[in-house]
Amino acid sequence: MKNGVLEQLAQFACEWIPEKAAFAVAADGHYIHLDERGLDIPLVPGHPVIPGDIAHRVLETGRRAEERLSFPEQDSSYYGIGYPVEIDSLPGAVIVLLPEELKTEKTEPIRYLTGRTDEDWVPVSVSRITHIESADKKTWFYADGEEFASARTLKQLEAELPGSFLRVHRSYLINTDFISRIRKDDFTSGLLITTSDGSEIPVSQTHAPTLRKVLGF
Repeated sequence: MKNGVLEQLAQFACEWIPEKAAFAVAADGHYIHLDERGLDIPLVPGHPVIPGDIAHRVLETGRRAEERLSFPEQDSSYYGIGYPVEIDSLPGAVIVLLPEELKTEKTEPIRYLTGRTDEDWVPVSVSRITHIESADKKTWFYADGEEFASARTLKQLEAELPGSFLRVHRSYLINTDFISRIRKDDFTSGLLITTSDGSEIPVSQTHAPTLRKVLGF
């Protein structure tokens, strides 16, 4: 793994990961980095990723995963959260390992999103939302051909919505249940999604590998 990627991950760890949490990085079927940060984690770089474990699930699906972890060599247990990343053009996974006492209570995905249209506030079932857009520092979501303004940011919604919603661009989240077609964009050579309501959503190069992995193409 290039030093530049390691430096970025180290910066990420300092800013986001709790001090008493370790993190590991996996790619190409094995672990390539471990920062124990004071914990005793029985993993070493070069250790293979075991089929079925959290790193394997992230690498296979390209999606965030969570699970309780225990190691036969220890009495301690950890709460693992895995995030998909791209490392030297290969799918990778960052696994954050938190001692059980640091784990926060997992919340269920939201079922309704309340949006504003004219002077009314309208609760909308997330199962009806085709896509969500960020534009001009505002967030808009679309359902049944209508447009609604939301007080939440895309980043907040990405964490709160169920797994059918996928980030495909810095400005778009899409409900994969409403994807009708995916084709190459003649102007950008990237991908373009057409939803069931006829909307066209661009897919950035950063998020294209995850979309391909999730939808299997």
